[in-house]
Amino acid sequence: MRCGSVHFSLVTTTNTPSSPRVFAVIAGGGTAGHIIPALAIAEQLVDRGRSPRSIAFVASRRPSDARLLANTEYPRLLLDVDGLQRSIAPRALLRSLLALPKLMISTARATQQLRLWRPHVVVSVGGFASEPAVRAAGALRIPVVVVSYDQHPGLATRRQARKAAAVAVAFAGSSLPGAKHTGAPVRNSVRRLVRNSAGDVAARAKAAGVFGIDPARRIVVVMGGSLGSQVVNDAIERFARSHSTRNDLAILHLAGERYMSDGFSVPAGAGIQYVRRASHDDMAEVWQIADITVCRAGASTIAELVAVGSAAIVVPWANAADDHQRINAQWLRDNGAALMVEEWELASSFNRQLLAVLDDAVIRERLAAKSYVLGALNRSSAIGSLIESVAR
Repeated sequence: MRCGSVHFSLVTTTNTPSSPRVFAVIAGGGTAGHIIPALAIAEQLVDRGRSPRSIAFVASRRPSDARLLANTEYPRLLLDVDGLQRSIAPRALLRSLLALPKLMISTARATQQLRLWRPHVVVSVGGFASEPAVRAAGALRIPVVVVSYDQHPGLATRRQARKAAAVAVAFAGSSLPGAKHTGAPVRNSVRRLVRNSAGDVAARAKAAGVFGIDPARRIVVVMGGSLGSQVVNDAIERFARSHSTRNDLAILHLAGERYMSDGFSVPAGAGIQYVRRASHDDMAEVWQIADITVCRAGASTIAELVAVGSAAIVVPWANAADDHQRINAQWLRDNGAALMVEEWELASSFNRQLLAVLDDAVIRERLAAKSYVLGALNRSSAIGSLIESVAR
């Protein structure tokens, strides 16, 4: 289709040419932070006896969605949809200008596909990519379950919750109408992870071997979200340089694809082990070895963090929409489950705080225990139960 002189296309991908009836459609995407919770919800439904072929996805054409859904059995529809941009740069303004016509076309395509699938329920995980299927569900009178896993729900979630059949929230006291406290959706491999048990030694050694790390060392896992973070990367690189002689320490640094060409390495002959990866799809292997986690405060990261119970230093992204990452980080800090370091503090106090956690087992164990308590509902299947009840 053409709009003025700008050409954009709607590309659909589905692995079910015959489009049989499905039980549930899960809507959302655009980032790993949306697709990973969506996959976690699908796993809960499979655990409750649903076939993977009866759970469909309506997501975006962005690479993260295609990559994370690629090796699954779930039918899917990938749409050319975009959200409004906060920047006023020319490229961002053009994207915002095209967002509405793309939404209209994607909604029409989603409506057509939902007529073929005839789902009992549509589940929204929020974000701009959830809008076409939720709007289609409204037109076709299909009940919608909205799943909100941020302390401060996004615009799409707030709008959708007003007409939803049910609203599942990760945090108690939500202002969303009719909210039910179900915990956040977490992948099965993470939700069922057992740490600090008799079987942990072998599992830790196996996971550490994936990264070439000595499991006897104290291991710090660093991750800056699905895209990576320059300021978090800079902070951990400074720490690794200044403590390169420590032979009791290992750092697993998930730096983000766009930062893999930076070429950072510790000095030759250093005692510290430093492993740099762009990302890692099997997060259970990452969490299995995380004695201390340094991370952003995105909803998916926080949900997994408390599900497994890791000591953590959390660095909220200063430019997150509605400052939601700071709200997530403050929740952890106020419950004694993590230390919180602002971006502007990374150059001054980060090294000191990380050393304090590294070298004090009492602090590590206290943070981990408080974190694990907060994750109790995340380890349940309450979201799957709510979706089933709405579908009935």
